[in-house]
Amino acid sequence: WRAQLPWGHGVRGPMRLVVRSVPGVLGSDAEGRAVVLEEVPDQLWLVGAAEEEEIVILSALDATLTPRAAWLAKLEAALPEGLRVLGLLQASAPGGVPGSLPQGCGELRLSAARGPDGLLVVRDLSSSSTDLGPWLAEASPSLVRSVCARGRLALWLQQGTGERVARQLQDLAQSLPQCVRFRFPGSDVLPTLEQLDTHKAVFPKAASAAGESREPLPVELLCDQLGAAGPTNFATLEAREPLEFRLDFAAYMGPSSSAAAAAGALLAAAQRQLSAAAASMAATGSKAAPTAGVAFRCYRLPQLGHLLLLSETERQSERVALHQVLRLPKTPALRPECSLPWPGMPHPRSMGKIANPHLDCGLRPGWWKGCKQPKTVLVQGLYEYSHYMQDNFDDNGWGCAYRSLQTCVSWYRLQAYSSKDLPSIRDIQELLKRIDEAHKDIVIGSKKWIGTVEGMYLLQDYLGVDCRMLYCQDSADFASQVPQVIKHFETEGTPVMMGAGEYAYTLVGLCYDEAAGEAAYLIVDPHYTGADDLKTILQKGWVGWKNMAFFEKSTQGGFINLCLPMVPRGAEHV
Repeated sequence: WRAQLPWGHGVRGPMRLVVRSVPGVLGSDAEGRAVVLEEVPDQLWLVGAAEEEEIVILSALDATLTPRAAWLAKLEAALPEGLRVLGLLQASAPGGVPGSLPQGCGELRLSAARGPDGLLVVRDLSSSSTDLGPWLAEASPSLVRSVCARGRLALWLQQGTGERVARQLQDLAQSLPQCVRFRFPGSDVLPTLEQLDTHKAVFPKAASAAGESREPLPVELLCDQLGAAGPTNFATLEAREPLEFRLDFAAYMGPSSSAAAAAGALLAAAQRQLSAAAASMAATGSKAAPTAGVAFRCYRLPQLGHLLLLSETERQSERVALHQVLRLPKTPALRPECSLPWPGMPHPRSMGKIANPHLDCGLRPGWWKGCKQPKTVLVQGLYEYSHYMQDNFDDNGWGCAYRSLQTCVSWYRLQAYSSKDLPSIRDIQELLKRIDEAHKDIVIGSKKWIGTVEGMYLLQDYLGVDCRMLYCQDSADFASQVPQVIKHFETEGTPVMMGAGEYAYTLVGLCYDEAAGEAAYLIVDPHYTGADDLKTILQKGWVGWKNMAFFEKSTQGGFINLCLPMVPRGAEHV
């Protein structure tokens, strides 16, 4: 539901006021109005975008860490161009009335509070303290700045004192607009910012697709000074052991923006990161020499409605503090290997297999006969699809459970819970021989079948993770367990290893209409024997939505067992 709402008292023109539904912080009442949930942190930074006709709040971050001004500056530097910290929510403000902002908040625009009826109450401090509202709550608000462009640069600078390196970085920030050229997707032209502006270049057609898919649009930045050093490297001085700086920046804009506007926004984002790096170097003083540069990394966190560009995430102490500010669970969300790879680049722990093939299957099957808005839950994060005949190994006809287990293990690797290698079928047999009395006589290299119970043993021993088991007598009993499987995907989010009669599958999602008792199951089938061609895999149904008849045929009235791997939690995983 969208509505045109007044900007405030005495101000002409419509204003749309929207907040993204933030779990544990912001929700909606029966009329769709934004409410502040109970037991939220007392102070929260409100992050979003402000246009002439729209203000959108995308995330709420913990503002209780001190010094407040330093954390505000750090968060501002971490936001893509086009987004900013707009205000402060003081949930327990006296009388539910937004007041003045505490010291250290700078020139923020909005002051917010939880009204007596729970509604989000916001005051615009830039407009004579005008109250704004009511606010609408939406699960996925559509920003005016609906396209995200992403760029990167690498720099090597000669070592020196912190102040000297800082001056070099500031000089580079000032010179960027004159020496950088841009290459948009699908184009071989390398214009400067001035040329883009002069020729009124339009934003590439790929931008619209990027906006619809929410994938950042990669824009390469090149420099005339590079020579043959590479498309995204920027080098100014030779040095035996130079300091390395890696910038990864982004900007939100509308799909109707000009190419010049996009390039200008990316330049501004890069300059902000250079200034932040300069401040970090200057902090070492006029006599001490920094021993390392600064690396910014791009993160896409499901808890936020936008990208985040962070530095120093190689330090656990920094990650621990950021987890508190970003209100993240104690999982490895901010480790360097969890950052968003550049488009076309593999995950650092990828085995080269197809990642998340289910994403092209939609949120419900084409044959769905349930309600129009069923409950759909999917695996959270990345996994890689393992199936018959991979790794130059012939396991056709007997290795399906091994492959389902490999798919589950890949999830823990790609979420940075484990750096262990993906175990081969031979490795799995050797582990079983060592840890399971029932398999002490297994012949290594044999075609011995395994099931979900053995999968549980392997996950517990090899990765140290706990698992829940669901034992279902038949497909009807399995159907009755759907609520438990839904809860697993909501709370754990890991792939589920399935044993259905003599077959093994990997379950990565559910679509459910509770009132009608209708369910569809998103299956990654390890019995596929062909090449890793996603189009063929999807067209032939090796990855896709299945109904209960699929399992009835597989089991012939027999059992269905599920191994539900759990997520390790604790400070050691941050």
